[in-house]
Amino acid sequence: MISQKIKELRKKSGLTQSDLSEQLNKNFGIKTDRATVSNWERGASIPVTSTLKCLAKLFNVSLDYLTSDIDSEEENKKKIKAALFSGSTTVTDEMLDDVIKFAQYIEKREADKNENN
Repeated sequence: MISQKIKELRKKSGLTQSDLSEQLNKNFGIKTDRATVSNWERGASIPVTSTLKCLAKLFNVSLDYLTSDIDSEEENKKKIKAALFSGSTTVTDEMLDDVIKFAQYIEKREADKNENN
């Protein structure tokens, strides 16, 4: 959720809620306060899109990262496993990693071929 990501990124940056509100005001002219940041982090409110864009810039993350569902990576992994292994439920993360490494190898091999031509 957006609220969790804002809190996580703020803490990782070593900012207090007040510091974050001051940074938004100073760097982007967004008038906000500690209480507003608290509301975002509790999920009581969600920043408007223009503020989300500023938060993404401030934390040096993509807007997509900031707004994507926190569980989507795990869900995507499950979908990939199902697609690659015909819905088998016995697929391990290591098996998926092997497939990803192989795909990366093929991608690099093709890029090297194109570079040499």
